[in-house]
Amino acid sequence: SVRKRVASATARAIKKAKHLFSVSQFTKEELKTVYNVSETKITVTPLSADTEIYRRLDERTIEPVLQKYRLGHNFFLFVGRLEKKKNVSTIIRAFELFKQNRGMGDPFELVLVGEQGFGYEEIRTYIERSPQRTLIREVGYLSDQEVAALMNVSTALLFPSWYEGFGIPNLEAMACGTVLLTSDIQVHHEVASDAAIFVSPQDPELWAKQMSRLAADPQLREQLIEKGRGRVSGFSWDRTAKQTLEVLRSLV
Repeated sequence: SVRKRVASATARAIKKAKHLFSVSQFTKEELKTVYNVSETKITVTPLSADTEIYRRLDERTIEPVLQKYRLGHNFFLFVGRLEKKKNVSTIIRAFELFKQNRGMGDPFELVLVGEQGFGYEEIRTYIERSPQRTLIREVGYLSDQEVAALMNVSTALLFPSWYEGFGIPNLEAMACGTVLLTSDIQVHHEVASDAAIFVSPQDPELWAKQMSRLAADPQLREQLIEKGRGRVSGFSWDRTAKQTLEVLRSLV
């Protein structure tokens, strides 16, 4: 099968490599465990957000994007491929539960940004059958600039994936001054630390509860945004590039 061929090719590449770079401590531990790689053969070089694009933006930059997609200022945002492994159905269900207690005329929407991926048909069916289908907005693939504009406005970025090697949207959200509601998996704790709210990826009721909490508590949002600003400053491509160069020089 394809999976076996990939696993075999990966094992051969790891065996031949002089040194390995890992995007997170979590991935390093996985390499050590799954492929029996020695501690000294792996260096963690974290990813970063492109802070030229993902940053605080002014209203003049944001408003045309909101108008283009006919969006207001009250929405939760998902960014990623619309596929099964990204766990999109959990946040659709969470949004339905969140809306149950909001009353008629509540403006909150769920905005899904991304291309269709494996298992999309199931997600599409779920949306079509949802009592909130008119408020679940699929806007397709957007440019980084447009994503950054939506992040700046959203009440929170929802990042419910089951598994990530790093999870760069965590950093992109924090760089935009966006509240982060992310899945309670090891690597997300490593990247976001105390600057996010962590929720089990299999518990839509808890996602809904935290969405309600964020919608009602601007002070909590501000606290998380402030922590996020501090957290994202700890990651930079410059630092990663220097670290990578040092390791490469040591191998020559």
